[in-house]
Amino acid sequence: MNLIFRLPLQCLCAVVFVGLLSACGASSTVDPFKPTRVVGLGDGYNDATATVDDGTSTRTVVGQMASHFAQSNVISKGSAGAKVANLSAQIDDVLANNGGFSSGDLVVIAVGTMDVKEGTQPDTAAQALLAQVQRLKAAGVKHTLVMPVLDLTRTPWGLANPGLISATATNNFNEAVLLAFNTAFGGQTPNTVIFANASGV
Repeated sequence: MNLIFRLPLQCLCAVVFVGLLSACGASSTVDPFKPTRVVGLGDGYNDATATVDDGTSTRTVVGQMASHFAQSNVISKGSAGAKVANLSAQIDDVLANNGGFSSGDLVVIAVGTMDVKEGTQPDTAAQALLAQVQRLKAAGVKHTLVMPVLDLTRTPWGLANPGLISATATNNFNEAVLLAFNTAFGGQTPNTVIFANASGV
């Protein structure tokens, strides 16, 4: 994973960890959430075979979140190049081969980069992503973290191909997801779905 992408992602994971504890009930009067398993879905950011690892730290998003929780029970179905449309098959894989989902799972989704790169209509992708998150909730998941797409114009591919993608494409995708999630889950207590949007990252 290129340094341009890796450092903002690591910082974002640390911030999200604190927010996740707050959203899931960590306080002086409520037992803090500690997942019994961390499940990764999505694209290369959750694919250990697709991320650069120098042996000093965990590079996948799901790995970083598991590390924050000191949880070694981790599985990931993330695959480099996957799009929102591939989430359904990944969820099917967990249901068929990993005992399904439970309320103790923390599901970490990192997806959308290829959708933005290929010009998928943001609202269409956002609704498809929402449908899969709702499917996870129906399967018993009570803690879902969805990572935003990081600005593709700042990636090595974007820098090498200026003008191939709009400077606003990433933000348009993230805003469409945020709107879809706010409409579906806004106001829920506790907040079982967190979209870690960070505009401009």
